[in-house]
Amino acid sequence: MSKKISRVDKYEASAEAILAMLQDRDYVDAKYQALGDISTSVETFETTDDGLSLKVDRQVPADLPGFAKKIMGDTNRIVQTENWGPAGEGSSCDLKIEFPGKPLHVTGKLDVNPTGDSTSDWVVNMEISASVPLVGGKLEDVVKKETLQSLDKEYAFNQEWLANH
Repeated sequence: MSKKISRVDKYEASAEAILAMLQDRDYVDAKYQALGDISTSVETFETTDDGLSLKVDRQVPADLPGFAKKIMGDTNRIVQTENWGPAGEGSSCDLKIEFPGKPLHVTGKLDVNPTGDSTSDWVVNMEISASVPLVGGKLEDVVKKETLQSLDKEYAFNQEWLANH
């Protein structure tokens, strides 16, 4: 079993402005701080004219119910890999999130598509999979809820960043 997340966030920014934001190392550092990371280590940050390769090793607090905390712990190490490239008039990203030593992983696709001269949609499609007998589905539900909250925080942060930079 797995759980899926699909959402579209609307931006008052061009696809080019969003890509420029993603390619700004200061943005990357500030974003993970704003998301509440305990620690963040950027292992790969390589930009091209129309893309980005990013690998971040993060330590994050885990506000989880008892059964999930037994599996995941009080904090979690997350290794997040993003590979952004051109897609039509916008950008597309293959996303992989690993929880080293834990029976959980997330894969996904992010797309930034222009909808006007200075507007874009950020399309998120993710799949959360836990390989835990009996409680895997419950763990996926908990992680889905946490991921949606994190996506809300990231969207708010991105809006603020784009308005001020």
